[in-house]
Amino acid sequence: MTRYHVRIYHNTQSQFMPYEDGQRLTATVSHWRDLPAGTSAQQIADWAFHVFNADLDHLERDRDKPGGETSFLIACVYRLLRLRSLSVGDVVEVATDRENRWLACDSFGWQPISAPSNVRGKPLTAEKVYHHLTPQVAQR
Repeated sequence: MTRYHVRIYHNTQSQFMPYEDGQRLTATVSHWRDLPAGTSAQQIADWAFHVFNADLDHLERDRDKPGGETSFLIACVYRLLRLRSLSVGDVVEVATDRENRWLACDSFGWQPISAPSNVRGKPLTAEKVYHHLTPQVAQR
């Protein structure tokens, strides 16, 4: 098994259009996954696209399958943070202790890219979660 760190970045300059170098990306969430060695960055990006676009009802039905519980829970966090779907122009980073791969979501599949230069924010920090909880706590 290999440990993969998956980070999702939303393109804040050009939604639904292919990513272009230099466009501003904002970190949204990150997730550690233990997967068989040799799992490709594209396979992991496909998983992320599915999880961050699928209906929670669908993901909930698959909770008892391998990886299903983890997929359901990270999708719940993503929705609770009120993040939009993973779309064309967004970027997924897949890192191991040996390498980082960056993939831009394209109209059909994934386009390998160099490490982006215009990235802001940190994916899935306690501070980010607290920020989203604060208005709810204040309403009580």
